[in-house]
Amino acid sequence: MNDEIDALFRSEYVRLVRALGVACGDADRAAEAVQDAFVQATRHWPKVRHYENPALWLRRVAVNRLADQRRSSRRARRGTEQLGGLSAERDVPGRSGSVPGPEALSPTAIDVRDALALLPLKQRLAITLHHLADLPVSEVADLLGVAPGTIKSQLSDARANLFRLLEVPDER
Repeated sequence: MNDEIDALFRSEYVRLVRALGVACGDADRAAEAVQDAFVQATRHWPKVRHYENPALWLRRVAVNRLADQRRSSRRARRGTEQLGGLSAERDVPGRSGSVPGPEALSPTAIDVRDALALLPLKQRLAITLHHLADLPVSEVADLLGVAPGTIKSQLSDARANLFRLLEVPDER
């Protein structure tokens, strides 16, 4: 049992933490979500090891844990607002679903990570899971519970938005 989980850990941990860390903008939250997924995998290994693709199950649990963290954080902010506090929710990059143009950002101040943070969450997840975690479109779709065509559309939109955000205007 330990050898199988160790092999799964070696093949999945780093790339999943990297992809989810970029997607959510917080490597610590991503690492916590992936660690929680491995705890669940270890706890349920007698059943999980017989799945057709235990790695897919693990990734799905990690993505779900990250979503759970996000929901908990939103609930806590709403509770703070009800008590008269202010919420940082309005200031989260990419929150509105619209992406600012390059004129809103200094070309020298933006990097790829900053640009990714400006994408809507669904686009960030699609692009990081596909390109950083090296998952095929069909698996990203399965992980996020949408059709492969939806992921292809999100990837296309994300690439177009990144191209626009990272475009350096000609300053002649």
